Amino acid sequence: MTEKDITKIAELTAKIIIDHLEAKQDEWNQEFQVSMENMKQDGFGNMRMMSEQEIIHMQIDELQQELDKAVANEKFTLASKINNKIINLNKKLK
Repeated sequence: MTEKDITKIAELTAKIIIDHLEAKQDEWNQEFQVSMENMKQDGFGNMRMMSEQEIIHMQIDELQQELDKAVANEKFTLASKINNKIINLNKKLK
């Protein structure tokens, strides 16, 4: 094997490793972003994790806004799907 072949193999190996690390870093960044979104300030300005119920209530509120827009735009198929999501989330609260 020539020096050129060895260099080529080393470069390809490094690229595979770097690509894997970059993908893993993207995954970690997304997990961190989700955990930051699930944090909330209390009345004293302290950060705390939101409870699962608080997160579900937020999701329901967001979906309700999307539902209202879908109905206003007469996108009833979309509205039906959104409504089903709201129903499922409400079941989780019970």
